[in-house]
Amino acid sequence: MTQNSKDQSIFDVLETAAIEVKKRHLMTLFSEQPNRAHTYSLNVEPFFLDYSKQAINKNAFKALINFAKYKELEAKRDAMFQGEKINHTENRAVLHTALRDSSQITNSFPQTSLEIESTKTKMLNFVDAVTSQKHLGHTGKVITDVISIGIGGSFFGPKMLQSALIKHNNNQIKIHYLANIDGEQIVHLLDSLNPETCLVIVASKSWTTAETQLNAQSVLKWFNNTLPQKEAIKKHWVALTAKSKQAEEFGIQASMIFPMWDFVGGRYSVWSTIGLPLALSIGSKAFIQILEGAASIDKHFREAPLDKNMPVIMALLGYWQQEYFNLNNLMVLPYSHNLKSLPAYLQQLDMESNGKAVNSTGDEVKNSGPILWGAEGTNCQHSFMQLFHQGKQSSMIDFILPAKGHEQYQAQHKLMIANCLAQAQALLQGKTLTQATNELLATGLNQEQANDLAKHKTMPGNTSSNMLIIEEITPHSMGALLALYEHKVFCQGIFFDVNSFDQWGVELGKSLGKNLLDCMETSQTESLDPSTSNLLDYINKKSEQTY
Repeated sequence: MTQNSKDQSIFDVLETAAIEVKKRHLMTLFSEQPNRAHTYSLNVEPFFLDYSKQAINKNAFKALINFAKYKELEAKRDAMFQGEKINHTENRAVLHTALRDSSQITNSFPQTSLEIESTKTKMLNFVDAVTSQKHLGHTGKVITDVISIGIGGSFFGPKMLQSALIKHNNNQIKIHYLANIDGEQIVHLLDSLNPETCLVIVASKSWTTAETQLNAQSVLKWFNNTLPQKEAIKKHWVALTAKSKQAEEFGIQASMIFPMWDFVGGRYSVWSTIGLPLALSIGSKAFIQILEGAASIDKHFREAPLDKNMPVIMALLGYWQQEYFNLNNLMVLPYSHNLKSLPAYLQQLDMESNGKAVNSTGDEVKNSGPILWGAEGTNCQHSFMQLFHQGKQSSMIDFILPAKGHEQYQAQHKLMIANCLAQAQALLQGKTLTQATNELLATGLNQEQANDLAKHKTMPGNTSSNMLIIEEITPHSMGALLALYEHKVFCQGIFFDVNSFDQWGVELGKSLGKNLLDCMETSQTESLDPSTSNLLDYINKKSEQTY
């Protein structure tokens, strides 16, 4: 595909800016711009983003903003919020943002807006009924445990937010997530629970997800062994789905079915009824605060100019590093134990959204979304961070740090802050051979010894990173954090020109898995490739079962 002169001009300016920046160490950029830390930082409540450690200067930043305009980001953003069918491969609108503020579609989709609000009210009324012990089990006992059966988007969001908001969890109801299809997990979970005091939630938008259906059938069998009465399921089983008829056929009462919509993708569904187990854990008030936090970032994303727009800037910096610095992975390092599950959540959000091979017209793209991974700090400093200080690989890096910690353990939080800031500082500055040599001489080594050892203690530095400070981990700030990354991913989808809202790669795996299961049940493996057939033969020999 050829580029016209305007295209070429935009990319020529970006390339020239990249060449200019690459000639300088990051520390040189700081010395050339004394106010750099203030110039390249942004405060949008509840966040403070410092991107001054990125390999950009005035020319590069201007070029990136112009690139966003060239890609018509603002018009495409508005199209999403207005409910246009921007998911062109599935002919669907993308309106998860309406779940946090339905007023944005009151004029264009009034009936949908009413449905969103009535469903939210129904869900939160149910939450209040369970947590206030007005909704009881079939035998009149209080609900003490919830089994939430679901995988992917039906699992990652609620589980991550519940972990992040642990101090907001009520102690009277325990939430147990059943996502994987590992019999060991199922048996240990069910052995510890009493069906009479359990609420079972089946979260499946399509009501066809194999893992969820199999686990639901297993839990139903366990449930019926204790409560065989046909009416018992009515008080204990809940469905979160876009397929109400199929849920009723399963046996779930219509009043216990909470609907979803086609315009909400799985990885964007925590704002929907998929958030029910989370709401049961933290309460309806805190759940509303999560929605309000997300809505505040939606407003910022829609209204802030591009050069002061936090998700836009984060997306541009990621595109810049990937396209012009050949970095193909993003490391997310939350310095908070409560955020330990955040990287896994963001993996699905980013990689399932932008892990695509072709653009909107079906042509192959040069780059698309990065590999995303990470771990909680400070633990990561004692494992993989060594490689990024002295190894030959590099990564885009987002540090995430709460400013406030647990009030009883301020000493630990101060050290956590120091460790986080020090890691970013070390990656920026590095340590020169001269610095390492002088340090060794100061310890009493002679010149020859110092010279030999110093080579092993040098670090190049010059590694870019973002530092995202969160005032405090609250329901409001967590809603804002997830919305921030959602919009960043959306913007990068625009920059790479891919559809961020389908997932055909996931669908292929499901299809092949179903076919393989059929082969295992019929023992007819002729249609399998030689490698898969050989693996199945080996498993049959080592297993008590024959597949």
